[in-house]
Order: sequence, then structure tokens, then C-alpha cells
Amino acid sequence: MLKNKKILEPSLFGVFIEDNSVYCGIHLSDIKLPDKCIFLGVLRETQVISATDNPSIFAGDYILAIATHPMMIPALKVTLKKIHSVYYSLNSCLLEARPADSQSVNSDYSDLSSTFNSTYY
Repeated sequence: MLKNKKILEPSLFGVFIEDNSVYCGIHLSDIKLPDKCIFLGVLRETQVISATDNPSIFAGDYILAIATHPMMIPALKVTLKKIHSVYYSLNSCLLEARPADSQSVNSDYSDLSSTFNSTYY
């Protein structure tokens, strides 16, 4: 009776959430997974948080999901590894502070330098 049926083993997948992940700060239930894929939960440090608790996702977490059909693993990987196209983090800013007037380069345009610096806050 089982001779004609192929047994497909589910595939467990975990993805590390980077600082620039599109999922930082949202709840697990807000993520749309491909067909035949479900969440198991989130691994945060050494604690596993069940998907039924609908945890918020933070940088450094691992999202744990399972694909009940092996053909869905590539779609699951693409879905969970989405990132912002530009480095983005709620915790840090990569813009450098403007240089102080004492750090300005002396040149023939020193009067323009002070004019431009006055427009930045």
C-alpha cells in the first residue's frame, strides 16, 4: 500500500537576522511564508521562543521554520533573508558627525565653509 507513495521528509531551516533585515522590529506572524512552510519559533541567545507566542524579531535572532516539502526550501530561504537595500539599523547611524570648525581644511574657500556648516545641525 505504501509502495507507490514517496515519503518526503520535512526540512528545518534557521536564518540569522542581520541588522539590516526587513524583519527587525516586527512580529513573527507578520511574515508571509511560502506554501508548505511554517514557523517553529525564534532562537534568541539560548532561549527558544515558540511561534505561538508571536515574538518580535530582533537583530541577532534566528528565525526557525520548517518546509514540509523539500522543493520549498529555496523559496523559504529567499523569504527569510530579505534585507534593506541600504544598510539600516534601529540601533546605529553610520553617518559621521560633521567636522568641527577647528577641523576644517584651510583653503581659499574658508568663508564658504562656514556658510555651508551653518546649514547643518
